[in-house]
Amino acid sequence: ALAQDAKPLIEISGADTRLEENIRALLSVSDERCTTELRRLNRLLPQVSRDIERAAQALGYYRLDQNNQFTKTGNCWELSIQVIPGAPVLFGDINIQVVPDSTRTLAQNDPFVALMSDLPVRTGNQLNHSEYENLKSSLSAIAVENGYFAARFSRSELLVDVDSNRAGVEIEFDPGVRFRFGKISITPIEALSQQFITRFLPFEAGEPYSTEMLIELRESLNNSLYFSEVAVTPQLNASQAINATGVREVPVNIDLSMRPRRSWSTGLGVTTDIGPRVTLAHEDRYLNRSGHRLSSDIALSPLDQRGNLTYNIPLSEPSTESLSFSTGYVGQDNDTFIADTFKLGVSYRSNVDPWLLGQDWLQNIFVNYQRERSEINDVREQSNLTITGINWTKTVADDPIYPTQGWRLFTQVSGASNALLSDMSFVQLYASGKYIKSIGTGRFLIRSELATSIVGGIEDLPVSIRYFTGGDQSVRGY
Repeated sequence: ALAQDAKPLIEISGADTRLEENIRALLSVSDERCTTELRRLNRLLPQVSRDIERAAQALGYYRLDQNNQFTKTGNCWELSIQVIPGAPVLFGDINIQVVPDSTRTLAQNDPFVALMSDLPVRTGNQLNHSEYENLKSSLSAIAVENGYFAARFSRSELLVDVDSNRAGVEIEFDPGVRFRFGKISITPIEALSQQFITRFLPFEAGEPYSTEMLIELRESLNNSLYFSEVAVTPQLNASQAINATGVREVPVNIDLSMRPRRSWSTGLGVTTDIGPRVTLAHEDRYLNRSGHRLSSDIALSPLDQRGNLTYNIPLSEPSTESLSFSTGYVGQDNDTFIADTFKLGVSYRSNVDPWLLGQDWLQNIFVNYQRERSEINDVREQSNLTITGINWTKTVADDPIYPTQGWRLFTQVSGASNALLSDMSFVQLYASGKYIKSIGTGRFLIRSELATSIVGGIEDLPVSIRYFTGGDQSVRGY
């Protein structure tokens, strides 16, 4: 190899992987050039020893023995490091006080409770200085994120007893007074009322300060589809303000820019099932200052014609709760059946935490009336149905538009009764799932559907609500 391509070689023996990595990371001699004379390198041996000692003690090895030697070979130098780590120091007594008065205890909803119940340092574990520092950093971070801006460490000590191979932790952390949200100022917007925008707030003035609440507010406003730009800014430089009751407050400014009121989109496509297709969609994002929406779409092809109109009313929690009224038409003429279906419906959407399904599911309760005329196997039928149902959806993805990691689950129960504006009775169960995982430059995708109809005779069901295999999103059935 050429001299300019040569690199120093550092060989370490006797150390486990973690200790070896730490030694290599802290060795300052690794920056020395290959042309450095052996005489200078030997003068650096004391520094090498100190670097190794520091790297070892950071991981709890306070009894480490070492033997180091420089040699010149070829166009560069080599360093041989031999270590005997010895028995590591273990964490012993851990005493952490997060309140000024040791007779007090943390409330169940206190932001420090989660950390205190799962500490990164535990009695009997090998000493790791970074875990101790991470503990202190976590306490400070929780304090800042939850409005304890005057928090301080009254005492923070890591007491290492090399003779007994034990390290004690003594921390007294005084959070101080928790600041609260002060005045919430929202930039006036002509298109939407202040009263409506205020409904997106997950907190009110006077509530305990929380960075998490600010993030939730920003995400809620971003996801509402009303705004092109959202800026939620706590006025920390004004956090010394004291209200009439003597509580320190942090004012919050909310600056918003509206998206265009109307949106149009169109598309052209072709599939082997329905031939060429043209689509047209229109959305009025804010019909009035209360945030009501109107959307419509049309899809036309030789075998399938569809049209829908939906009016959406945001409710008390507009980011997750709404009431929708819809109407639509579906006309189908294919090798299997001919059908014309007219629909009217109302649905209520909200976020729920079903006991069996976990948290943050989108729930939709609906009632749809449909009138259908169909022909299948030369048999003509007409039906009137009032279908009531409920479904739950949850999506977890790293990107809402083109996810490379995530999953989606959907489940629904629906049915009708001939005792309630319907020509027949039935119950349908449906579930679907989708999983995506990135593989190299591509994606692995798996999708599954499961459904069943509980009815006296399957041939009695209108074709629009029967389950047929096939289509561009399904495997053909035979």
